[in-house]
Amino acid sequence: MIRPLGVLAAAVLVLATGCSDPTNSGAKTAQGSSALSVYLYQKPKRFSPLDPLTGPDQQVMQLVYDNLLTVNDRYEYEPRLAERWEVTPRKVVFHLRKGLKWSDGAPFSSKDVLFTYKLLADAKLGSAMAGKLAGAAFEAPDADTFVINLAKPNVGFLSLLAGPFGFVLPEHVLGSVPAAQLTGHAFFNKPTAGMGPYTFVQYKTDQYVELAANPNYRKPVSIPKIFLKPVSSDVATAQLGTGEMDLVQISPTDLQAVGALKGVTVAGKPSPGFLRMAVDQTDKRFADPRVRQAMLHAIDRKALVDKLLAGKGRVQNSSFVAAWALPETLAGYAYDPAKAKTLLAEAGWDASKPVTLSWIPGQRDRDAAATVVQSSLAAAGVKVELKQVQAAQLLQSYEDHSFDLALFGGGTYAVDPSSSVPILGCGAFYPTGGNISSFCDKSLDELTAEADGISDQDERAGLYRKAAEKDNAQVPYLWLYNPDTLWASSARLRGFKPSGDFVSGFWNADEWTLAG
Repeated sequence: MIRPLGVLAAAVLVLATGCSDPTNSGAKTAQGSSALSVYLYQKPKRFSPLDPLTGPDQQVMQLVYDNLLTVNDRYEYEPRLAERWEVTPRKVVFHLRKGLKWSDGAPFSSKDVLFTYKLLADAKLGSAMAGKLAGAAFEAPDADTFVINLAKPNVGFLSLLAGPFGFVLPEHVLGSVPAAQLTGHAFFNKPTAGMGPYTFVQYKTDQYVELAANPNYRKPVSIPKIFLKPVSSDVATAQLGTGEMDLVQISPTDLQAVGALKGVTVAGKPSPGFLRMAVDQTDKRFADPRVRQAMLHAIDRKALVDKLLAGKGRVQNSSFVAAWALPETLAGYAYDPAKAKTLLAEAGWDASKPVTLSWIPGQRDRDAAATVVQSSLAAAGVKVELKQVQAAQLLQSYEDHSFDLALFGGGTYAVDPSSSVPILGCGAFYPTGGNISSFCDKSLDELTAEADGISDQDERAGLYRKAAEKDNAQVPYLWLYNPDTLWASSARLRGFKPSGDFVSGFWNADEWTLAG
């Protein structure tokens, strides 16, 4: 699932000033504070694992809730509520940690997981994970065991569950709520029970979310308070230099300046996702693959990497990221405006009709990329009108197909190629799946299904490489680049392990400490 993973954006972490009101944005030093402030690029909405995913919501939920497993900084599966598991082509058995409690003190068991996964699989509730779990059956044979029986073989199924989503909900709080009332329930505005390292205190609308250390978490949590607050990347980077911030996900263009700051360390990792544009293929203007191929040729994507990312990234030419699933024969769609014009002419493109490009503003490289794309496509004969939107607007446009092009990024696709299937499958159209473009190639679906039914890695790789070639030729998304995610941290914050996925940046927050 994309982190539609589409609106995924980086958070910026800063230390609080130590006062009770973190909205004070004056140039106060963070030295001596025992609270951590997490600066989000946009306002969070709601905190429901059933909702279509947005970056800020996921980042808050990652601290308040927990899931069975996640992906760590090495793009490996990391145990969370499940301490171990067994995978066969048609079954996954999770062995849960014993003796856990919810933050309100209630005992945790497989009943909670069973309750949650039945909700996550229910397309009628609008669950963003319903497509991934379609046809699956769930069991809780005892208090410490949870079993997923798959409708069809999928040895890569874990990759569909691992990440900042699929958070487990409290059956003792929500189990009596009628299904029809569940998605809009007040619990998701102010969660009263979670399994994460922090508990929800309050959301002061449009200003900050306040969290406190969970006393019932499975191990001691060192940092007592976290504040999550929207801020621009420019402001966050500037405040890193004043000592107000201890951890910032920085823009590559700021790398040299930030690297020169005293006591600041910069670490970077390739993203397991990528920046792309969804193309609404329910609109007949975009149905011909030559139109989408032309748009790629019209954009100098290498220049985007060199200029917007200061070279800290790579041009993307597939919806698959796992290296072993990618052939060396993928078309590179090199910058070629003349070829772009030719392909558009062959496809019968009507240059008189404008195209709207929507995106959520706030990240420097994406804001600049939108302007560059507008200019590049115009030179090829595609008139583009730019439209800045908020998360709710963008998600709604996906659902009612009121967008033409939508710029977004993210995803956790590096651990296994199966994780890319939900953004491509014919049965995974948004909102119950991550296929925002409404792209459908049944032969590609057949290849990925065959690959996921085979345990042998080499055989799977061969089939996935064929699938990647089909994906590359069809251009279901306008792939731009795979960026390096850069984190700048001060000496005060200890235990932070940088992730290439900015939404998963808090994956080990339960290990963080603050020095002196």
